[in-house]
Amino acid sequence: MVAERPNGGVRVERHVGWRGDNALVEEARRPLRRRVARLLQVDGLPATAGLPSERRIAAGVDPRVFYTYPLLFYTAFPRVSLAQLRALSVSGSYLFDYVLALDEVLDRPCARTGGGLLLGGLLQREALHGLYALLPPASPFWGHFDRYFGHFCQAVLREEARHRGLLQPYPREELELVYAGKSAIAKACLAALAVLGGDERPLAGLEASHDAHYVAFQLADDLADWRIDYRRGHYSYPLTVAFLRAGWQRRVESAERPPVSEVAELLAREGVVEEVRALALGHLDRAEGAADRIAEGSWHAAIRTTRQRIAGPTLGLDLPTEPPATAPYGAPAGPAAGVGALGVVGAAAWRGDRRTPATPVAASWRPWLDAHREPRTPGPAVLAEQFRILETAGPARTTGEALCQVGLAIAASRRALPQYGLAEHLGVSAAELDWLDQHGPWLDGLLALGLDEPPEPWRPGRAEPSGRVPSGGVPGWVPPAVGRYLGHRLVKGAGPGGAQAPDVLLRAYRAESVA
Repeated sequence: MVAERPNGGVRVERHVGWRGDNALVEEARRPLRRRVARLLQVDGLPATAGLPSERRIAAGVDPRVFYTYPLLFYTAFPRVSLAQLRALSVSGSYLFDYVLALDEVLDRPCARTGGGLLLGGLLQREALHGLYALLPPASPFWGHFDRYFGHFCQAVLREEARHRGLLQPYPREELELVYAGKSAIAKACLAALAVLGGDERPLAGLEASHDAHYVAFQLADDLADWRIDYRRGHYSYPLTVAFLRAGWQRRVESAERPPVSEVAELLAREGVVEEVRALALGHLDRAEGAADRIAEGSWHAAIRTTRQRIAGPTLGLDLPTEPPATAPYGAPAGPAAGVGALGVVGAAAWRGDRRTPATPVAASWRPWLDAHREPRTPGPAVLAEQFRILETAGPARTTGEALCQVGLAIAASRRALPQYGLAEHLGVSAAELDWLDQHGPWLDGLLALGLDEPPEPWRPGRAEPSGRVPSGGVPGWVPPAVGRYLGHRLVKGAGPGGAQAPDVLLRAYRAESVA
């Protein structure tokens, strides 16, 4: 219950609980989801794989609490109504997605980032539109918002300039500026609650608590995702401490960087994991201390939850050992319905004839595949080596498994026959390879659609089964060898020394795709 006394009266509102409030926010977000699906696509193929927060929640990376973030602090501002809290939650959820969209553009840069940039702009517009409805331009809230946005900009730019590709130490001031600043926009809900509630006295303490908490939270993320950060050349605080301590600056900045397995040994040997844990726990102490004058509530519980995560015995050296209950993008994690009926023969049939390249596709891809553009047949030696590897593989029940199998075969032929270029091993022309390299976001959309479908073989000249073409009447244009390219990318993404089993490769992909 929340009681208000406007003009001496009493109004009582019923709080429907976290689950109910999350459902209300998700319902309010549906129109934007439909707009994104309609606007950011070409002939039905999405330019993005969906709203970032929804993919992360489906993968189990983030809880739905980010959709109702203001509820973490509402006990400190009892005069704010539930209607205002819910409106603020919706706008805040768009800000959360806006920051995630920017992160994806920065963390996985490619020459074609139009979809991500347009999505970020759309999300920012929706967030600001909602905030202006609650807090007019003359409100003191906007001074606080500008301060938070400035902190966020400095954090992103400083990290990009000093700690991507280059190994530079993190002085304490820079560590706190960068690690707290990456979540600084989330503090907008604090200022909004303070202004709407007519009491800014708790604001300074909550800002300090928020900053300290997110330094610890980000340090924990860095321990969990150090492999991903290392492959991307993002030298987080834990990696930087270990590399500088070991004198590895020249090695990690060279063309032949140390393998992931050697980095894991270094982190364990140098005691970096425990050192970073201690630093993170110290920041959580500061977060609790800064919030000690605020009534006990969900924010205190969030700090304790982060403490439990950091103190857990498994944080630090391994990727998840269990697949998420739900795959990214809302696809089922297990085999698609009816796969068992295919049997071993059907599950292996995607490999096709030994005289043609093994080219797996998913049924949902066919509207976008060019029915008249056949994959190039690799030379006999390349093809023979790839089929030698494929014959030792078990049946593939899903397109994801088939992609990994063909990717492993391509990796084997590249090792055995390095005199041939990548395009020859993939069975694509130079122009097709350039197109595939430049359009990662669209390929992620295809992968999202078909990862858990039964695999099918590519058949030359076969159009989409029903004879339909994508919306707008435009024939498909995607090279059908996209399956071979995606398999190569899945295996290459595991990095040197990475696990080779398809199920492990897919788990690593699911973790990295939302990190």
